[in-house]
Amino acid sequence: MSGFHTLARPVEITGIGLHCGRQVSLRIVPDERVGWRFARLDLPQSLEVVASVENVTATRHATVLAHGQASVSTTEHLLAALWALDVTHARIELDGPEVPILDGSALPWVEAIKEAGLQPLEGPRPLFGLNKIVWWEGGGASVVGVPHDELRLSVAVDFDHPHAGAQSVDFSIDGATFEREIAPARTFTLENWLEPLRGAGLIRGGSLDNAVVVSENGLSSPPRLENEMARHKALDCIGDLALLFGANGGALRAHLIALRAGHGSHRAWMESCQRQNALLRF
Repeated sequence: MSGFHTLARPVEITGIGLHCGRQVSLRIVPDERVGWRFARLDLPQSLEVVASVENVTATRHATVLAHGQASVSTTEHLLAALWALDVTHARIELDGPEVPILDGSALPWVEAIKEAGLQPLEGPRPLFGLNKIVWWEGGGASVVGVPHDELRLSVAVDFDHPHAGAQSVDFSIDGATFEREIAPARTFTLENWLEPLRGAGLIRGGSLDNAVVVSENGLSSPPRLENEMARHKALDCIGDLALLFGANGGALRAHLIALRAGHGSHRAWMESCQRQNALLRF
């Protein structure tokens, strides 16, 4: 779709926050303002946070957005679904500090958005591309953006583990491909990461209902898709990349190549794009 869209009706979902461990109710509400705005209904005046690169404040095991006294964590799966399914205008109301993790994938968000349907809005959707190659690397990760005539994503991971070795995926991204090949991929963790994460006050809401645990004996549940870990990293990448366009509803034509990358790498690459004025509006 080439135009602006909001939802035809509100969507409401309740679930646990992966890191905060709290039950959170979230509503996606049709909005006439371009972009995505998270509204913390549990805070005075229902403070809003615009989904944008500028509002990213943390990237440790989740992307956290904040503005003033309001913050929202683990935004990546929901934003990936909104961006991939062409929802350019939405107010996201929640009564807690974190987007519910649901089953650890973006599929429940896709299903809810499709059930609600889209409402066209006036105006063409802005289209952006890269005017140069943008390369970032650090900490053993690298992200490269190359000018391209469509949105393409190549992701490779390797956790040096007998059940989490080298995996890669390569997709041209549209709504149907996202729904079928990427959205179902679930959050995962290695078993030896669990205690350090808990010690850091994270994954308080984590369970085998919302994450795959990789141990020396294998996976805690069968893979949904081949190379599910690489696909989930692709999902996270799309959700973070959406933040480049959260204020204008834009779409992107570029080939992004992410190797051993995570939320921090995605943020650094996007900031490199902005510093280099590499985004070109067609």
